[in-house]
Amino acid sequence: MKDALLIEIGCEEIPAGLALPLAEALRDQLVRTLAQAHVDIGNIRLGVTPRRLLLHSSNCPLMQADREEDIWGPPERIAFPNGEAGKAAKGFARKQGLPLDAFSLQDKGDGKGRYMHARRRIQGKAVSELLAAALPGIIRNLPCTKEMRWQDGAARDEGFIRPIRWIVARLGETLIPFCYAGVHAGVHSQGHRIHGKTIELDAYHPFEQLKLQYVMADRTARRQWIADQLQLAAARENVKLLADEALLDEVTDLTEWPQVVTGHYDECFLRLPREVSRVELKHHQRCFASECEDGSASPVFFAVANIESRDPLRVAEGNARVVNARLADAAFYFDRDPRHSLEARVEMLNHVVFQDGLGMLSDQVRRLRGFVLDNARYFHADADIAQRAAYLCKSDLTTGLVAEFPELQGYMGGIYADMDEEPIPVAMAIAEHYRPVQADDELPTSAAARCIGVAERMDKLLGYFHLGRIPTASADPFGLRRACIGMIRLLTASDQPVEMTVGNILRQSARQWNEQRVTISISDETREQVRQFIDERLLGMAGSLGTSRQALAAALAANIERPLYQVVMIARQLDDFVHTEAGEAVAAANKRVANIMRKNAISDDESAEVQPRLFQDNAEDRLYLALQEAEEAFGKEEDTESHLQTLAGLHQAIDAFFTDVMVMADDEALRHNRLALLARLRRLFLRIADISLLS
Repeated sequence: MKDALLIEIGCEEIPAGLALPLAEALRDQLVRTLAQAHVDIGNIRLGVTPRRLLLHSSNCPLMQADREEDIWGPPERIAFPNGEAGKAAKGFARKQGLPLDAFSLQDKGDGKGRYMHARRRIQGKAVSELLAAALPGIIRNLPCTKEMRWQDGAARDEGFIRPIRWIVARLGETLIPFCYAGVHAGVHSQGHRIHGKTIELDAYHPFEQLKLQYVMADRTARRQWIADQLQLAAARENVKLLADEALLDEVTDLTEWPQVVTGHYDECFLRLPREVSRVELKHHQRCFASECEDGSASPVFFAVANIESRDPLRVAEGNARVVNARLADAAFYFDRDPRHSLEARVEMLNHVVFQDGLGMLSDQVRRLRGFVLDNARYFHADADIAQRAAYLCKSDLTTGLVAEFPELQGYMGGIYADMDEEPIPVAMAIAEHYRPVQADDELPTSAAARCIGVAERMDKLLGYFHLGRIPTASADPFGLRRACIGMIRLLTASDQPVEMTVGNILRQSARQWNEQRVTISISDETREQVRQFIDERLLGMAGSLGTSRQALAAALAANIERPLYQVVMIARQLDDFVHTEAGEAVAAANKRVANIMRKNAISDDESAEVQPRLFQDNAEDRLYLALQEAEEAFGKEEDTESHLQTLAGLHQAIDAFFTDVMVMADDEALRHNRLALLARLRRLFLRIADISLLS
């Protein structure tokens, strides 16, 4: 028999972006726990708001099914040493709570003889009992970024992301009795903080009940409702909404009963760069900006309130008042900042700390400028444009507008560069060099911006790793993972190819630190740590790069270092190749060669001479000739696909070699010669990838 299951944890407002992962973790752990108890709970619907995590299933079993369990005891020679039951047999039976005659001797199928064996029928428990025992541990183990412990009477020994105020736990009409952080599970839930009231929440229609209490518990439906209302409000104002998926997610996570409110800021602020008003609306007021149908700036904005106000006009006026005040500050700085050009502001960077222990921002600017001057050609960038942009790219950090609105760094640098009559490509490179900030941001269109962006990210990684500020599994306060992912995206873009390897970028960036000698010197150990960090992030991004982790690891292990965009292209080709019959054969053969070399402590770069005069079998001659032809083909062609086909053509010769030839011959000269042949074969494979990793 089955019935409806309802679990709801009610608490103080959870910060935006954290409730959904918590609810998903709660669902996954609940499903996993029940699955381990052989209970299939079926589909679970999530309810996620700032004040509640809700799980609902309409098909939860009431009872755990009865089942039989195999019990295996000690082997026959220990249990029945002389054909009679010994101490081991009697003790095991007693421990299992079964009579000795319940056991028989059975073969496990492992070739080691017979063992004591019995089958025991286990009666299923009530699922409500299983959940009551499991739920405190499940809640305790949820991945909270920071737990709170609160005292509203008795002190709480257990924590949660925000103070828990109520818990509802029901299986049909049955209460699931448990307690967490001093809060006992019950049947009563709370509606909207302003409009709703306390209600008894049944297990059958919780979403409908909560909606009557002004709570849209279904996050997906709530998000879509907000999006639809924003579009309707924009249509009423004859403007075009500036879509912002991240902001839409944020306001969804901040509301239970969202209401769209339309506001207008003073038109005098339309003279400001458009990004200024958008950033102010988004980051400070969580409002959506708009533009006119002709693409010009619009003073109309849209807020998402969490109450159904009796006077929406006053809510709009309140939002507009704050927005106008903030834009007035922006206008003040926008008018004042151009009194000093970006070039004049470069000197001010001598007084701005980059990071304690790493010198000033002016030091970083000199390193960036040196890097782009030496390496702009690898990015297909004009060196003069790139070095000028690098020289000016941090100057906007000294302006009042960027100090007031840090989100505008880079963007305002481009605006001020244009006002200073810098060349358009220089202004564009300054404006774009921070891209991409988020994982899904667009890449810069400027080659100079890409060059500066890679240089800055590598500079940051080397500096912070030198200080030992290496990210951990739970903490990355300096955004080094984000910097690394952004750099990888720049280096793997095949439509904007960067003809520079990661190793070369590391060396060139470290050289800028070491030649400057103002602050620190980058050691080889630090460079190696950064390289490993980049490779780990790259492998973690395999799916988003359109390849498998296995293929990407194989391509990275080649004995020729390539630019990352080429590495990714090879990995994609390996994914297709390895699923062919020839690809599987080549991968298996390569793995066999790699294993032999590893067992004999032969490194991939050893180059012992192959001596054909020592060949004693036709299979040796055949493999040697095929290898020579393949090496010659590699010299003529640069196309990876043709190289893979060349390698595929070797697999028959390799198979014959392993079938007919004893590699580890007793004669030392023969053995070394055959190992040298395999090492040469291995080096040829590694010119593309370590294909043995694909087997």
